[in-house]
Amino acid sequence: MKIPPKIQRLIAIMLMPVLIISIVAAIYYGSIPEKYDLTIGDSSPFDITATRSIRDQVATDLRASKAAADVESVVIRSEDIVLEVMTLFDQVFDLISAQRWDIHAGQNTNSDVEQVELSNTEIQVRVDSVIYDLDQEFQIVLSEDDIKAFLMMDPNRYNSNRGHARSIATLLMSEPVDGFGLKSALNDRIANLETTLTFNQEDATRIGNILSVILKPNIAYDMLATENARQAAFDKVQNNPVMINRGTRIVSQGDVITTESYTLLSELDLIDSSGFDYRYLFGILLLISLLFFIAWFYLKKYENESIHLRNNRFALVIAVLIPLIASVALARFEPLASPVYFAAVLIAAYFGFRTASLMSFLLMTAILPMTGFDPVFAVVAITGSIVAALFTKGITRRDNYAYIMIATAGANLVATLSFGILLKEEWQTLMLKSAVTALSGSISVIAAIGIMPLFEMIFNTVSPLRLIELSQPGHPLLRRLFIEAPGTSQHSMMVANLADAAADAIGANPLLARVGAYYHDIGKLENPLLFTENQNGVNPHDKLQPLQSARIIIGHPEAGVRIGKRYRLPLPLINIISEHHGSTMQAYFYQKAKKISEESGIEDPDIDQFKYQCSPPTSRESAVVMLSDSVEAAMKSTNTHQLEAAETLIRRIIKIKNDQDQLVQSGLSFKDIETIIAAFMQVYAGHFHERIKYPDARPV
Repeated sequence: MKIPPKIQRLIAIMLMPVLIISIVAAIYYGSIPEKYDLTIGDSSPFDITATRSIRDQVATDLRASKAAADVESVVIRSEDIVLEVMTLFDQVFDLISAQRWDIHAGQNTNSDVEQVELSNTEIQVRVDSVIYDLDQEFQIVLSEDDIKAFLMMDPNRYNSNRGHARSIATLLMSEPVDGFGLKSALNDRIANLETTLTFNQEDATRIGNILSVILKPNIAYDMLATENARQAAFDKVQNNPVMINRGTRIVSQGDVITTESYTLLSELDLIDSSGFDYRYLFGILLLISLLFFIAWFYLKKYENESIHLRNNRFALVIAVLIPLIASVALARFEPLASPVYFAAVLIAAYFGFRTASLMSFLLMTAILPMTGFDPVFAVVAITGSIVAALFTKGITRRDNYAYIMIATAGANLVATLSFGILLKEEWQTLMLKSAVTALSGSISVIAAIGIMPLFEMIFNTVSPLRLIELSQPGHPLLRRLFIEAPGTSQHSMMVANLADAAADAIGANPLLARVGAYYHDIGKLENPLLFTENQNGVNPHDKLQPLQSARIIIGHPEAGVRIGKRYRLPLPLINIISEHHGSTMQAYFYQKAKKISEESGIEDPDIDQFKYQCSPPTSRESAVVMLSDSVEAAMKSTNTHQLEAAETLIRRIIKIKNDQDQLVQSGLSFKDIETIIAAFMQVYAGHFHERIKYPDARPV
């Protein structure tokens, strides 16, 4: 029973969520690693390795804390300290200057004030006063000799020393300096001053002594800047964490589970917590939904005609589901063994290289979580799939099946080796991985080629590989046709040339059209001599009634279907055999019967008895074979050898088919018809050894 299109669409819409949920569930359980019932303090009975690369948070935190602790404190030049030091400088020298006034009164003026000479006792009193005041007010201790020297030196010399002292103090305080740096810089400045003084060089030492007690480090600790620097160092390590690579052993058999190791096992989902990771499930659901959308958009835009057929949709889904389900079991033990290449070969055979490449990429992406997001798997899978699809699409002979297997295995081997060498893996591990990927590619291709006949039987479809096999002259049916019906065989070859050219011109399947043309007349094998092209002067129809002859002629499509099924031809070829005459009429014998009826004065024969009892073409390839068959038969019967006459004949034949509604279900457009006519003309131009005369042609 044929299901209405609306019901089919409804069923497809209902099945889509079920399919997505099933795939999500399969990937979820396939990517969840084996869990262990362990707690802190238990002794592990297993060797446990990391199922994916993960950051070692404990080691990262330890390294980050050490990096932060190693950051030196941030200090800056404090303007407050500088102001304090320079203020103290002025106060100390002002105090000394005040005592000097009494000793050197009038020396700085032109007054007539009489200078008084102080006794040593009075001078000592003033020295002691300065020492006391410095100690009490500023907690500064200077030697008695230095103070006495500053008090007793003449004004010009004192002012010069004070100026030198201020210059040195200002210079040293202009840059941030700590205690050690200050002492070193002061010594350098005093030594330099001593070399520049021509007289009284001992003053340099006194200036150094007084500055050494006045000056102090002018740096201040910047707590905010220090904390920021330490946080930056901490964050830098956190952003470049210590990683535990996939496959690294975390716990060895017999090791006690520590807090750190338990934390790592928990983060890797290796601890049996009897919980459900809804976040992880949601991530997989998002990923699969995205992949489904990409696949749907691509198929709708670029493969709408192919995917429109329900059988093609089922075949595509099955081709993807088989390696996906196999990966659920294989990826847990060996991620690189996932058979992505199986889908690449099948999809390339039925849908072409472009579709196979995209679908293989989407399949690889879906399997990636089950491999622990192994980048080597991604590269090898894409490389192997592209090579498998490329060789599958380009295959031309049956014995070249082995080339697909060899090319896929070789591509996997080279890709695995190259990445293993780049990652500096050990040779033993590298050779094992390479062997696994090569074996996976070989087995996947063998399985895909082996399952093709089952696909053809279940989904009533045919692959290019099967068509290539059927096109070989050594096929039993074609050999029979060549021996038993040589005229039909020759006719079929010419029809095949026309069908191939026309199908290729309109974007149909030229291989299917060509092979369909090879087999379209195999029904004539039941009575080959009753068909004109196989006769040699004697025509048995001259002794038969027109209705008998018509029944024999119009019965050859049904006979072809019987023979085709006996030889297990795929359904698309059976359809072409059945539909290549559609429901047209056998005009020659009908007119002959009508003439006999008119001469006998009886009722005209029933026209339906002279019609082929088959459906009109239901595909573009079937319609192309019908037109090619009719054109070739007419060209032979009319003995046409001129291009202009050939074009007129071709257009008349196609018009007759169109008037008889033989092309309604084929999907051909008026533009396709014109393209087909041009393709036919191109073939006959070569056959007649003439050039096609185009309207704008000019002599050359």
